[in-house]
Amino acid sequence: MLHCNKNGRRRQSSLIAVTMIVWLWAALGLAQTINLDRQYEPVVLIGKEFPNFSNNATALAQLFLYKYSAGTWTQIPFQLDEVEPDPSPTDSTRTTYFGAGDGKLDDLDELAFMARDAGDKAATNVWVNDISSLTSARSEIELTDPLTNSKGYVYLYRSTTLSVNPAAKDYVTYVAPPQANQGNDIIRAQSYEEGHLNNGINNSLLVPVSENGSGANFLDRLKLRFQINIGVPLTFNEDNFALLGLRKQDGNVRVIRELQERISLLGNNIDFPILVRYYGYLSIFATSLNLSNLPTSPIAVKATLLRLSNDFAPGVNGANWYNQNLTTAISVTGSAGNLNSTQAVIVNEPNLNWYMLSSAHGSFINIFSLPSNLGTTRRFYFHDAQNGTNDNTAETGDQKSYGDGGFLAEGSEIKGVFNLFLVSYILGKDQPRTMAEALANQASKPLAWKTLAQSNTVAVQQNDILPQRFVLRQNSPNPVLPSTATIIRYELPFSGNAPVSLRIFNLLGQSVRELVNAVQPAGQYEARWDGRLENGEIAPAGIYFYQLRAGQQTLTRKLMLLTTSK
Repeated sequence: MLHCNKNGRRRQSSLIAVTMIVWLWAALGLAQTINLDRQYEPVVLIGKEFPNFSNNATALAQLFLYKYSAGTWTQIPFQLDEVEPDPSPTDSTRTTYFGAGDGKLDDLDELAFMARDAGDKAATNVWVNDISSLTSARSEIELTDPLTNSKGYVYLYRSTTLSVNPAAKDYVTYVAPPQANQGNDIIRAQSYEEGHLNNGINNSLLVPVSENGSGANFLDRLKLRFQINIGVPLTFNEDNFALLGLRKQDGNVRVIRELQERISLLGNNIDFPILVRYYGYLSIFATSLNLSNLPTSPIAVKATLLRLSNDFAPGVNGANWYNQNLTTAISVTGSAGNLNSTQAVIVNEPNLNWYMLSSAHGSFINIFSLPSNLGTTRRFYFHDAQNGTNDNTAETGDQKSYGDGGFLAEGSEIKGVFNLFLVSYILGKDQPRTMAEALANQASKPLAWKTLAQSNTVAVQQNDILPQRFVLRQNSPNPVLPSTATIIRYELPFSGNAPVSLRIFNLLGQSVRELVNAVQPAGQYEARWDGRLENGEIAPAGIYFYQLRAGQQTLTRKLMLLTTSK
């Protein structure tokens, strides 16, 4: 089930037959430079990261994601996808987006947003302008780059009165096929448009002029090869795939699209899913291949070859092709040939491999890992020629190879269950090799995150009665209990131009938490302290002072914090 801020909140369903991998990429700068240097990468967090909202405690329609920047709160694009357990006989951990859903945040549900939309850290006395949100704790999401320790922040609020921002950016859109039960749909994302054959396989890709592309298609197609041995080799390719079903859901941050494909093999069927998550600037391709139970009768069937590659259109003539082994580009001409053994070396998981095609139409960067038990040998596949292939299988598509690149696994018997994941960035034209290097390096050192439930310390005016004197009342409860915020009430008999401040101090006279710092009109107010320091950590047990300052007047009182238990 999908809950997102696109044309209001919508609910759709999608069956997912593979376990999701979340690709989170490292940032390169401070909170502001996260927006610049992490502009392509998504962030996906599960509901379990938000214990104050999860466990069916919060309706998804009451959750809203904001950033704080330059003193202003802005609702950012996000979507909440309900995820339900969907165990199978071979995979007890399988989940699905196609469960009935309950409309509430569960531990498996997913929150997706773009790292580029992160903002600055907001003090707990700085809150979105919404009274309803003050009644619940918010969740601060802190993103940290392990390479530079730079940070960015977003805030998840609960409210019954906030509404979806209709002007929120839509990073990706799904365009349905002309006829039902066909796979020739279109994905329109921020930096690319991808089209498909009737069986759902990619056969077009363009980068719009607005994203520094030519606007022309530069992909021939995605090519898939599966070879078995039954005494003689028998090869299946993407033209042999039969589409059994297509499921999708469309949100502001991502489109989740699943194909259920079938290969008919000697009276038996091999069914497998292909799941792609499309974001604004990249896609994540996932498939699960079960090669552990191939037919043994009347003829023993053994899988011997698996290839997945992207072949480009003749229009990329003159493009540069790189992988991690090449410091000098191969010029794609339709006659450059193949890689030598050194250039074709692939590293096994958990290490990452990458290749890229940089052309005048757009740039394609693919990052992937391969399990060490996928065949006996694994290598980069590359073929640049007017006919034929580099694995002795039949050519498909336009019958030509322009920068056809990917991976090839071979062995006398490839056996097991293999979950394959590939991340493809589609960016503007003529990207340098350093772009692919940077993205692969970031992928190997994922963006770290942590969430923190924060009670508001916003001072709320209680009524319209104007006080007669300057008052700071004793906090209640006092001593402060480990699980209950304490209330601090105060009264202002006058309005001033200077900010009113309310701070917590330790016995050394050090300010450990600022609860209020705002210009306030005359009135009666209350603020909350949850026993936490400015950095979000629980304060040590002991004696503290809280001080109210308004203009030239200052009042101070004492409180006690009993415990450091969380």
